[in-house]
Amino acid sequence: MCLEVKDKFGASDGGEQVTPRRLRVAVAGLGVIGEGAALRLVEPSEPYALCAALVRDPAKERDERLKALRTYSDPDVFLVEQPDVVVDALPTGEAGRRLIEAALSRGVSIVTANKQAVAGHLAPLHDLARRNNVVFAYSPSVGGGAPMVETVRRARGEGEARQLSAILNGTVNFILSSLAHGMSFDDAVKAAQDAGFAEPDPTADLSGEDARAKISILTYEAYGKEIDQNAIRVEPLTAERAAEFLKIGGVWRQMSVVKRAPDGGISARVRFERVDDDPLFANVEGEGNALRVLNIGGAEFTCQGKGAGRAPTVSSIFAELEKIAQTPPDEGENTLRRVKTFS
Repeated sequence: MCLEVKDKFGASDGGEQVTPRRLRVAVAGLGVIGEGAALRLVEPSEPYALCAALVRDPAKERDERLKALRTYSDPDVFLVEQPDVVVDALPTGEAGRRLIEAALSRGVSIVTANKQAVAGHLAPLHDLARRNNVVFAYSPSVGGGAPMVETVRRARGEGEARQLSAILNGTVNFILSSLAHGMSFDDAVKAAQDAGFAEPDPTADLSGEDARAKISILTYEAYGKEIDQNAIRVEPLTAERAAEFLKIGGVWRQMSVVKRAPDGGISARVRFERVDDDPLFANVEGEGNALRVLNIGGAEFTCQGKGAGRAPTVSSIFAELEKIAQTPPDEGENTLRRVKTFS
């Protein structure tokens, strides 16, 4: 049983009215992002059917709008619901990767916001999706409302990338902005938590692990391969380091950079830099993210947007769901293998 949704109609290029395929969607994780996706899925205007959720505690009280939703704690039982697509919003990388592999193996498409689940494993996951003729989409895992994966893909289509530079962690950028406006380090972290940008345990953000995973994903998009995670140098954000920024002055940002050497070697790092003279990054305030790709031929590609919080990530998830819904079955590799009918 799926929660009821209404049809949504759109016009084809020929002018005739067509109904996008209604997808059975299951959500893994009902935290900030997962609950946001689930609540939007049950809105009457959305052409999807929310079938099930994977949660740690099925007995936990949920939003009234999700009372009728089937919840499971066992991933294998969860997948017995036979969704067309699973939205992965699980909080841990290991659990997310196991679920993604299980779903793709069973012919279920994936839209994931779980960067820790896919970073370092993109090639085999793409291969698994191709072999089962389903979609593996992960742009929501990088950039939130900034279309970073799409921008790097567009740049790659125009030529080889020489350098990628990006602000990838909206939580850290929010903290840096708060510090610049006179807030203490501890208060800035708490404000990020209160705003829903930082988790109760902000270690992944402050340590740089979040940015490390994201720059690894963008490296794959730019060059078709990922850098060993251990080879990406990362500088953490500490109260002591933040005090140094304030003492020195200027505009500081957590910059994630990938460079390709003339011999073809690729290096990446995450560190704090003063960016006063670079308007693209200096003007990114609050939870914003931004990206610049420079190609060998001199072409420049940029994007920016809100990089943390429920709304931008959920919007990115739904952009991927819409692409899946509008993709005819068996049209090229990595497309939806089948669509189930239901009432």
